[in-house]
Amino acid sequence: MQFLYRGQAERVWAEFKDENFNLIDASGSTTVKIMYQNGTVKVAAGTGVHDSTGRYYYPLTPDANWAYGYYGAWWSGWINSVYTTQDVPNIFKLKDPAESIVEGVLLDAMRSKLFMQLDAGGYKNKYLSNREMLDFLQNGLDWFNAEPPLVTSFNFKTLPQQYYRVVELGGIIHALIGLEILEAGKHFAYSDNGISITRDRSGKYLSIYSSLTSSYLEELKRIKQMYAFNNVGMRGMFSSTVGYPRSLSRALRGCSKYAGGS
Repeated sequence: MQFLYRGQAERVWAEFKDENFNLIDASGSTTVKIMYQNGTVKVAAGTGVHDSTGRYYYPLTPDANWAYGYYGAWWSGWINSVYTTQDVPNIFKLKDPAESIVEGVLLDAMRSKLFMQLDAGGYKNKYLSNREMLDFLQNGLDWFNAEPPLVTSFNFKTLPQQYYRVVELGGIIHALIGLEILEAGKHFAYSDNGISITRDRSGKYLSIYSSLTSSYLEELKRIKQMYAFNNVGMRGMFSSTVGYPRSLSRALRGCSKYAGGS
């Protein structure tokens, strides 16, 4: 996914390919429609600029009228005499710089805990791209927000700093899931003349993930319970030991009149 910022000149890109998935130039001009996530059309019919074979871009400089969030860019044009348009748009996100700063803080903390190999040049990271790491980090934030008893709607800008660590840990757990899936695809076993070689790292990552998740869920539950207790105002005091009758007749059932006398 491409990230854009207000006031910065950017290019929204598209590639046109034939039925064999080879890059091919469109016949004539290409157009792009850009829509915000709530359905508001920001660019109705922009004209694409040809860059190289099959590659086009649309120049864009978002201003204050562009809301932060996700946008879809639908490209269309003629390919081999057939008018072609996208069923699924190219997605980009207009980001708040303040949000990106917090993401950078959490990404740095995650990377310091996910270095897997030591070589002469220092620690070598399994994840070379921030794209994957940001996905894991967003998963961690979504996990935090969805945890009961109080569902929250924090983003990285509004997230209180005291919760950075727990969101970061949630991102690390999702990164371990990614490593488990990656290594499962690389698993193999080989045997020849009594010599056996087995490559199975997926189980090791699963073991780390399982133990980490168990303690994380307990901690997350306590944190969200405390957050709910501190942020939900009670309007009255209730007791499970006191019952209130629905009617006066029920309240007086089994009672008899006092006739008085000495």
